[in-house]
Amino acid sequence: MLRKEHLCLKIVHFLNIKGYCLRKQYYYTVHRNSAVSRVLITKDWLLVLWREKMSVENWDYENKDAGINRASSVISSIADSWSRCREFGLRAAGTPSEIVLSEDKFKTVFEQNESIRHFVTPEMELLYNQIAGTNFMVAYADPGGVVLDSIQDEDFKAGEGGKAVIPGSVWVENHRGTNALGLAIHTKKPAIVTGKDHFFHKLNDLSCFAVPIFDHEEKLLGVIDATSNAKARNEHTLALVKLASRNIENRLFTEHFCGSLILMFHARQEYLPTTSVAMIAVDEYGFIEGANANAKASLNGLEISRTQHFGEIFDVQFFDIVDQLRSNGIISIKDRMGSVVFMRAQPPISRRVIKVDGDLLINNGRAEPLADEQKAIPNSGLALNQPTKAKLVFEDEVLSKDIKEAVRGIQLGLPLTILGDQSTGKTELAREINKQAFGKSKITEVDCLHINPEQFEKQMFGEHGKTGFFDQEPRTAKEGKLFLARGGVVLFKNIQSLDTGAQDVVVAAQQFEETQRDKNEVRSIKGWIFSGPIDCLHNNEFQISSRFANSIQGKKFSTPSLSQRSDFEKVACAIASACSTEYTLSPIALRILKSCNWTGNFSELKKVIRLAISQSPGKIIRQEISEAINAFTDNSLNPCPLCVGSPVRAETCIMIQRSWEETGGNVSLVARRLGVSRNTVYKHVKNV
Repeated sequence: MLRKEHLCLKIVHFLNIKGYCLRKQYYYTVHRNSAVSRVLITKDWLLVLWREKMSVENWDYENKDAGINRASSVISSIADSWSRCREFGLRAAGTPSEIVLSEDKFKTVFEQNESIRHFVTPEMELLYNQIAGTNFMVAYADPGGVVLDSIQDEDFKAGEGGKAVIPGSVWVENHRGTNALGLAIHTKKPAIVTGKDHFFHKLNDLSCFAVPIFDHEEKLLGVIDATSNAKARNEHTLALVKLASRNIENRLFTEHFCGSLILMFHARQEYLPTTSVAMIAVDEYGFIEGANANAKASLNGLEISRTQHFGEIFDVQFFDIVDQLRSNGIISIKDRMGSVVFMRAQPPISRRVIKVDGDLLINNGRAEPLADEQKAIPNSGLALNQPTKAKLVFEDEVLSKDIKEAVRGIQLGLPLTILGDQSTGKTELAREINKQAFGKSKITEVDCLHINPEQFEKQMFGEHGKTGFFDQEPRTAKEGKLFLARGGVVLFKNIQSLDTGAQDVVVAAQQFEETQRDKNEVRSIKGWIFSGPIDCLHNNEFQISSRFANSIQGKKFSTPSLSQRSDFEKVACAIASACSTEYTLSPIALRILKSCNWTGNFSELKKVIRLAISQSPGKIIRQEISEAINAFTDNSLNPCPLCVGSPVRAETCIMIQRSWEETGGNVSLVARRLGVSRNTVYKHVKNV
């Protein structure tokens, strides 16, 4: 059998290796007397040769701990690190550059990593309790090698290691030589540096185990390290540090995709609760939003990206299994490579998962099929199959508060002024306020826009004018508007059309009715409501007398535009139900509607919904809503490159872009308006 030394020389010659280190592990089969023996040619032998060839000082393998049996890849990484240290101009017998950040710089770095430390600190404490012994420490460093946290026992604190590994100390290779923290940062792999593996003699009494921490995009977030006395080294320490790192990564993943549906899977069912579980995050349509390291490894050979759909990775359709995954139910499916995995779902925190065609809703991980004969829009509180006469919806928080205050005011005799843009529901609001204030009391509406100014007094007071009105005796069948309003509320719409003469008529009527109210006269007008454009009281074109301005002084509020209302979905449902109780707006249709800037407010929305219903072949309004919007609004936006080719994603992308423009690029507002995560908004707008 060939001597290993001779074989090593042949390998080196064959590879024509140049440099100071080796990067691969080789197996060679040796034939002798028809017998085959497999010989592992480890780097131990090759490194001896390199030491002699390169005259690497202090490379003392003869004195290595006899019980250590490490993989050749570990030894190779040490050789690489020693080579880099020599290139940095470091000397093993010298003193490491013990750099410690100033208080201000450390504070800055500390604050930058505060969100990550929230997940790291508990794992550090658990790790320390698991492996704590004599002369032991656990530390966390940022990607720049700056130690941010450390937990040390008293023995370690008293030694050289405890004095060196302190918060603010920097442990990159060009300062500290070969060490586990610096090596893990450089290689982005777990690192073991024990005893004389350290480049500097000063650290030879330590054994260090470091594992990097990555986010879902494989960005290095830091390193967690466990260090002990070289003589007290535990062979299981690295496994525990890896476990801590993986726990941190998984928790960061679930936190980042807290608004998505997270699917967890593994080839073995019993491993689903462990840190080795693979995780992918999907949006409400089943498109991949992210995957952890375990998922990428498990699905090796399959593309995992944001452009991929669940059905392109697994041999089953997303919406066919969502219902089975509710309540953490476990299913068995195959990926596109034929491998069987067990899968369960971690419910989303905030986002709904909705079937594209509107027939299935997942709300907080619970699936509810929606039958055609009984459709209900999620969280709307309104079943569209129920007959209704344009049911009013006033659940916007600001609007609800204004209504309550207006009701109390009008009950106390205060006049009410409602201002707002055209078609924002001012009349409907007045009716609702009257209903809440006086129950079934009637409301008499006077549209000042359609009243002849010359006939205004007669139309208000009747044929006998003020005398008949003030006497409260109807002498003819043609009573005036104000006489009919007695016992109820009168609403003057479009008050900007009242000239000063007509204003005086209203003031006179108000003053008389106020005296009747003070006398507890049942037949008095209970309340006065005025409505007009948002700027009518401050518009130079509208001449308002001081007497009229004083008479309408009371409770005043403005109606929000339709696109600003938080109860938009319910409003749209009410409009659709009023048009036809047989038709239903799908969830995706509602989201598309909400994304639009309704400059025409209720009038425009009603037209769009009516057109969509007229064009719909079925009872569920889906893509018809987009066609209807195109007919009434400007739809010049195009989907981003990631969403081109997918009708569903294209609609969502345009919806986000439109809201982005309307809000002036306010990501938080767009996310709240559409019920999506900030990351989803960024994903669509950054690629435009």
